[in-house]
Amino acid sequence: MNGIIDKSYFKDLMAIKETIKKNQTNTIYVVNSAMIITYYQIGTIINQRKEWGNKYIRKLSIDLAEYGKGYSYDQLKRMSRFANWFTITEIRAQPVPQIPWSSIIEIMNKSSSKEEMLWYINQTHKNKWSRTTVLKQFESKAFQRQTIDPISSPIKVDSDGHIKEILKDIVVLQFLNKNDLEDERTLKNKLMNNIIAFLQELGPGFALVGKEYKLVTPTIKNFYIDLLMYHTKIHAYVVIEVKINEFQPADIGQLNFYVNAVDDLERTELDNDTVGILLCKDADAYVAKTTLSKLSTKIGISKYKILEEIPEYLANKLNDIDEI
Repeated sequence: MNGIIDKSYFKDLMAIKETIKKNQTNTIYVVNSAMIITYYQIGTIINQRKEWGNKYIRKLSIDLAEYGKGYSYDQLKRMSRFANWFTITEIRAQPVPQIPWSSIIEIMNKSSSKEEMLWYINQTHKNKWSRTTVLKQFESKAFQRQTIDPISSPIKVDSDGHIKEILKDIVVLQFLNKNDLEDERTLKNKLMNNIIAFLQELGPGFALVGKEYKLVTPTIKNFYIDLLMYHTKIHAYVVIEVKINEFQPADIGQLNFYVNAVDDLERTELDNDTVGILLCKDADAYVAKTTLSKLSTKIGISKYKILEEIPEYLANKLNDIDEI
């Protein structure tokens, strides 16, 4: 290695090998955490020799081959980038060591800022996203979407913020295309056929109680809720009504009735007040807010979009925010 003092190189190599061996002992108890810390420490050592260039990293990869593919040239480069993102204090303060290295790599590759990276790291840990789900969340612009407040009635947020979390401005249905939006029955069938993906998009805590859930009133009238959910974080039923078109004020009357009826007929003393979500194609902000303004029930409006609609929608929303 031209320009590299052999003594300094072998000092680095021994330090890296010692780090690997030390943390291999720890992996008996905390496999992923020990590995992530190991990668950070190796990246820190590499970054102290930046002036030595890529030949230094390539030689390290050869001399660390005995430890497997996890210390290849590409992996060592990733470790270097990883150590550039954070200090060790920041890593220990975040759930970084608790998510898979493969997910961290994708988050590093696709994030445009440290703030975005931290958001995806925390959401990956919180929601237990797989690497595939992380990629889908990037594709649907999840970080950018979470900055937009949903159109909702004044709903009191609990101490953990769970009520606020279950209401989204838009729900991205990646399994849909334009042909699936011809009528409400087709749309609801698609939601049920892709229920796992739909629940993941809604967020953690949602559990399906039933589709076209039957309510029987004391006067023997039958009503059918599009989707009845139960949310394990807020301990409450969630009524979801699906509309194929743009929001109309009349839609809230039906949803309000269902929310009150579930409170009366299904809710027990262990459950909190039922929440209603109207899922529609679009909604005029003034019409929606005016319709919801004096409701006492916990009702919000979310819009559903297919993946190809997201860039234009976000651009329009951000322009609206800038003009306020």
